[in-house]
Amino acid sequence: MSDWMDFREYARTKIIKKSDRILEFGPLNRPLVKKPDYSNIFYADIRSSEEIKELYTGNDYLESTGVQVDLDTIVDIDYVIKGTYKDSFKGVEKFDVIVMSHVIEHVPDIINFFQEVTGLLKRDGKLVIIYPDARYCFDHFRNGTTFVDAYNTYVEKHMNYNAVFDFVNNVVHENDASYFWNNESQNDILPTTSFDKTIEAFEDAKSDKLPDDTHFWPFADYQFVKFLYDLDRAGLSIFEISEFFGTQENTQEFMAVLKPKSQREIDKNTYTSLLNTLNPINKEIKYRSQNISLTQENEQLRIDVGGLKLEYSRLLNELSGVYSSKKWKYSTKLAKAKHKIIRGGQND
Repeated sequence: MSDWMDFREYARTKIIKKSDRILEFGPLNRPLVKKPDYSNIFYADIRSSEEIKELYTGNDYLESTGVQVDLDTIVDIDYVIKGTYKDSFKGVEKFDVIVMSHVIEHVPDIINFFQEVTGLLKRDGKLVIIYPDARYCFDHFRNGTTFVDAYNTYVEKHMNYNAVFDFVNNVVHENDASYFWNNESQNDILPTTSFDKTIEAFEDAKSDKLPDDTHFWPFADYQFVKFLYDLDRAGLSIFEISEFFGTQENTQEFMAVLKPKSQREIDKNTYTSLLNTLNPINKEIKYRSQNISLTQENEQLRIDVGGLKLEYSRLLNELSGVYSSKKWKYSTKLAKAKHKIIRGGQND
């Protein structure tokens, strides 16, 4: 994208219609779709409104990341998810749009989520995902998400213990996107969590005791696209990419708009095109290519300027020679005499 885009405003104006039935997961205190602007918006979370406010009164997540939440701005929850999504929304009319902003990274089983959430959407529905880019938030030093970890979690039906270890061990107390974009000396915020605390969280996870608001699945924008591709070629994808917007400079999030798959085949062209655009290696190659082109152009201009200077010097030498020649002096005297005669004739 060449121009800056407000993802939330784009979703509200270009994707969501006023008449749509909308479900937003995990709105917390910053819902993408607000009541009463939309009459058919419903909020869902794994906790009730009261439980959410109690959680954000103070916890390890807030302490370790520096995130702050105003309790008075937390919205009321309409559906509390208990067990499966299918059970939680049994008998509920399906939705035109499902919105998740900074939510899926908290879901313990991301593949199972994609498998289940499609059952809440209408056939032509859309899933709008705004996701934090791990490079530009407190996940900066995380080791990233691997498809094998997600697949193992899905198959074995237990949480990703490695992700819990990574989250506790590598999260930092800095969440300002501009810091990560503009500060070249980022090692001054290296993770400081004690290894004992990391091991304690790792062992607790095996007993289903989790650190507050764990980020299980840290992705950069291009890594998320690759994950969707891996999901697709594993035969586990229910969705296809309708639109995708990469992380913009000085921000920390990207946006994916997914829709139920219309065909079984993999749309490899879409994945390839997006990865060619988003992958930082390709960006660097393009940047270097542009720099090489500019360098070559500057070199040619330098050569051209040098040539012009030589030509200018040659012309000056020729002109100097003309001025100093007898022929030039004789011609000049004749010209002056002729001019004098003409002026004399004009005076008669």
